[in-house]
Amino acid sequence: MFARVSTAYFCGFDDFGESHRAVFEDARHPSHIFTTTHFGGTKYRPFNRLSTYMCWMLGGGSALPFRLRNLFFHLLCSVCVYGIAWQWTHDRKTCLSASLLFCLSPAANQTVVAAIFTNTTAYALLLAGFLLFLYWLRFTQWPVLAASMFLILIALFFYEPTIVVFAMMLGYLLLSRKKRHELKGRQIAAWLGISSAVLLTFAVARHSIVHGGNSRVPLLTILQNTAMYAGDLLVPVDPVLASRLFGTPLPPTIHLGRTVLLFVLLLFVALVAAGAALFPIRVIQSGFRQLDKSLAIFLTASIVAVLAPFLLFAPHPSETYLYLPAALYALLLSLLFRAFLSSSEVAYGIVLAFFLLCYAGGTWVRNEKVAQCGAVAARILEQLPVEGWKVGQNNIRLANAPGEVGQRHYGIYLYHGLSTIERGEPGDSPAAMYALQLATKNSQLRVEVVDPLAMANSCSIPRTCFWVYSDGSVQEVISASIK
Repeated sequence: MFARVSTAYFCGFDDFGESHRAVFEDARHPSHIFTTTHFGGTKYRPFNRLSTYMCWMLGGGSALPFRLRNLFFHLLCSVCVYGIAWQWTHDRKTCLSASLLFCLSPAANQTVVAAIFTNTTAYALLLAGFLLFLYWLRFTQWPVLAASMFLILIALFFYEPTIVVFAMMLGYLLLSRKKRHELKGRQIAAWLGISSAVLLTFAVARHSIVHGGNSRVPLLTILQNTAMYAGDLLVPVDPVLASRLFGTPLPPTIHLGRTVLLFVLLLFVALVAAGAALFPIRVIQSGFRQLDKSLAIFLTASIVAVLAPFLLFAPHPSETYLYLPAALYALLLSLLFRAFLSSSEVAYGIVLAFFLLCYAGGTWVRNEKVAQCGAVAARILEQLPVEGWKVGQNNIRLANAPGEVGQRHYGIYLYHGLSTIERGEPGDSPAAMYALQLATKNSQLRVEVVDPLAMANSCSIPRTCFWVYSDGSVQEVISASIK
């Protein structure tokens, strides 16, 4: 399922932006990896940059090391989900269900297939640290706790939002007390002491580099983003798959008006009614008795806690933020299946197969779109005359070809033509310049993305202006050819 996308070229402005920094800044000034912020903002992710730099040096410009890294750590995350479920249930069917649901979840896909992202690495460290924490609670082996905290400390320097693991640990400690686990005072003191040391280490390092803060997101935006994240997690049919099969609109084109809200409400009522009709009351009651309610509440609260910082401070929704919630939701689903469907192997198999089929279909379609995106990006760079731009300060202008139909972006899954290396909007970002500087190894090269009409009076110099088509083919533009 991941074979084709794992050999694909880079796709999207993020890939070229961070690769460019690795080649033209970090390779020349390695100390900047640890002494500067993430693109001059309020994020401090030195191990993220170090990983990018190492993958670029290892691959020599190939995306393969990046993609294999992401896939490896995604599979490791799935193994950790299995291990966490085992610590809670000791039921292999439940563990395997949780692991497969997460591994194939479309909500987790973007983090895996966006080559430059290191979130799979960070969350593998988080989940492994949390798994060791659960093991420590059972057997009280102090080296296990130290290893858990060491992994989490590394995760923090990859991706700051992994700090939420401490809230998860605290929540589980409260859950453990509720279950009357034999938690001794010295265990709590040890956890608090080591956790404080990890947090203090990260806070001091970050404070010495990062200055300033983030602005809050308006309430209406928070509500809209919450609805989008909830839909991505709860609806088993992936929106990208539904758009491919049925032509349904993707979330960026869905407006949350009264009609849509009424439709969602009616759909929810219909699903509840269908569930009540399919499952007898006695089965539902039995399921509630078997369900580990404290654990279900813990997982639900953890999903909310993980998303809260992104809802409060990130104005634009991104499926990147759903990676850890997708893992927690897979665990929650597996617990619900175990409680409500354990009395019928047939029902359990049908429901699980339905979810896995929907997830696998969505992930397959997404992977194909990213593979196509990489092919288009590679074609653009191959067809442009980059050999003649390796020396000197050339000024290149690119534009979407006239008549090309634009599409709204949905993550990295709708990139086509120029947007595979650049957002595709005039002056939107310097990613096209980064991509061509990487291809030519010439930091003096200047590239501007312009409106097609702006080409008319500024293309008198040969080999400086080019149309870019959706399939990645390019055509040179000269002023005389435009009337």
